[in-house]
Amino acid sequence: MGITKDYQVQGSRIFFRCPVCETRRTYPIAHNLRQISVRCYKCGGKSMCRLNRRFRNRSQQAGKVLLITQEGREFEINLNDISENGVGFDVPIGIARAKVVTLGEEVRIRCSWNSRLFGNSRFVVQNVQGQRVGAKKRGI
Repeated sequence: MGITKDYQVQGSRIFFRCPVCETRRTYPIAHNLRQISVRCYKCGGKSMCRLNRRFRNRSQQAGKVLLITQEGREFEINLNDISENGVGFDVPIGIARAKVVTLGEEVRIRCSWNSRLFGNSRFVVQNVQGQRVGAKKRGI
């Protein structure tokens, strides 16, 4: 496939630079995409573009972590990314349909493979779109 690189989305567009021939071009991006494959119009080189819509950089982080709700219920979720102010994760379909996570709810996340990743941080759910959930660190 080629090289995978992070691109900042601004105004529903990315500024793409081909890793092979260094040609530059802007491309329109649909609002629901998290990554896209782009072929250079000049040399034909392909690269995978991971899309970042946040103002600050986020690091791609994947793995199973434990979500703990205010009521103390625990669910295994799939971590997607972390930024200095928040976290993005996917809730399994069965749990998402049960709507166990709601906007404004305070949750905790525990990571068994890296205990320092979240520590004692609490998060407030900011966005829920199907299985995808975005949460902001409490107090920020």
